[in-house]
Amino acid sequence: MQDKIIRNEFEQYIIDSIKNYERNIVYPDGEDIRLIQALKIFKKFNSSKTVLIGKEDVIIKNIKESQIKDTNTIEIIQPSKSNKLNYYSNLLIDLFKIRQKKITEAQAEEMVCNNNYFSALMIRAGDAHCGLSGSLSSTEAMMRPLIQIIQVGHKKRYLNAAAIEIVPNCPYGLNGQFLLADVGVIPDPDEEQMLDIVLLSYETALAYFKDEPKIAMLSYSTKGSAISHKIDQIKRVVERVRKINPRIKIDGELQLDAAIIPDVAQNKSPDSETAGYANVLIFPELNSANITLKSIQRFANAGYYGSTIQGAAIPFNDTSRGCFPEDLVWLSGMTLMQRKRMEQKLQ
Repeated sequence: MQDKIIRNEFEQYIIDSIKNYERNIVYPDGEDIRLIQALKIFKKFNSSKTVLIGKEDVIIKNIKESQIKDTNTIEIIQPSKSNKLNYYSNLLIDLFKIRQKKITEAQAEEMVCNNNYFSALMIRAGDAHCGLSGSLSSTEAMMRPLIQIIQVGHKKRYLNAAAIEIVPNCPYGLNGQFLLADVGVIPDPDEEQMLDIVLLSYETALAYFKDEPKIAMLSYSTKGSAISHKIDQIKRVVERVRKINPRIKIDGELQLDAAIIPDVAQNKSPDSETAGYANVLIFPELNSANITLKSIQRFANAGYYGSTIQGAAIPFNDTSRGCFPEDLVWLSGMTLMQRKRMEQKLQ
């Protein structure tokens, strides 16, 4: 089964990257049978403890139907029955105090019984190392506890979403592999938000790519062929990134063809070491990013791996409610890759 599911080099790279790397992963959407089907595959190449949040009877039924025999690394938690209900409620009250907000004990207990809040508190308390939501939950339902619990007290970052897409039979990028951002959170990023999108995308690419990230700031213009407020903003961000980290290979503003096609780049931006070879594509705003993401996925039958929530103090990622079990397999692996990268940076 392992050979059948691996479709490309990136998926093999995920498996290789998390080999013998085991942590606790929490899933707020534990009642989703697609998740159980995914874990049946995932556990063939990684033995991380997986914590399924939801109604015990539903999860147990799904496990039996999916014919998972070895459940030693699966834990089921129904928040209302948890022996940590009071502990997490008090932790939530304390976190709200830090934010100068007040909630009652009854309100805290009600929130803790919510699967996404319970999962975020597990991560905050160190009982889980990372999480993955979204197969049953909305993005808003998982982002709210991420902001209110996991991010509290940490350096403020502008949360945004990145996605990996792999275009079959494509010579551009990393053999058709690209990271796109922001594809799901900030509608029209200002300069500070765009700066964070770039820096965080670089870190995500370091976690996911075998090769060096090369960042293109996309526009309808290449190097001054047009003038606008957004183009000026892109230019300022490029200069700021270069000052913050001169090792980052970045250029812009670039049209898409100048960013990824060497022959076009030679004509439009011949002095650039990034133009023509970009594998990280930063979009000027959410409309263009999301439309491009969906167009590539549908028109080119591209592999889609997302969404990675960038800027989270601890990885807590989001998938689509229309996802397949295979999507949950790979995003689980990528979430572990993120966690591994974070730990390596602290060493």
